[in-house]
Amino acid sequence: MGLTPRQLITVLGAEALKISEFIKKVNTTKDTIRHYEELDLVKPKWTNGIRDYSIKDISDFHAIKEMQLIGFTLKDVQEIFNIKRTDGCGSEKLIQGLLKSLDQELEFVLKEEQELQYKKNKIRTMMLELNQLM
Repeated sequence: MGLTPRQLITVLGAEALKISEFIKKVNTTKDTIRHYEELDLVKPKWTNGIRDYSIKDISDFHAIKEMQLIGFTLKDVQEIFNIKRTDGCGSEKLIQGLLKSLDQELEFVLKEEQELQYKKNKIRTMMLELNQLM
């Protein structure tokens, strides 16, 4: 008789986590995890009707959050994960796609930075003018 996925993961030194354990480990909610599952971003194994989350799921979750932090939408993340699944993690298509997305995000951030610099200068000018009225 073979080992269940949960037993195999435990034997290999990794953890198989139930959803309640997983959400604590990654500091999120069940709704978020279920939404990510619906989008095919997190794909736990099912054992006897119970979701088993792995180290890979934790890694994927953190990757999703990192990408969101720099401005990627969940649709962007889906596209990246789909390329990763079909072409492999180190594929040229994936790397090119990531480079293109990061370049676009950098352009957006640089534009925002310029706008913030402009606003900062305007605020300082207004403050100087107001101080001169006193």
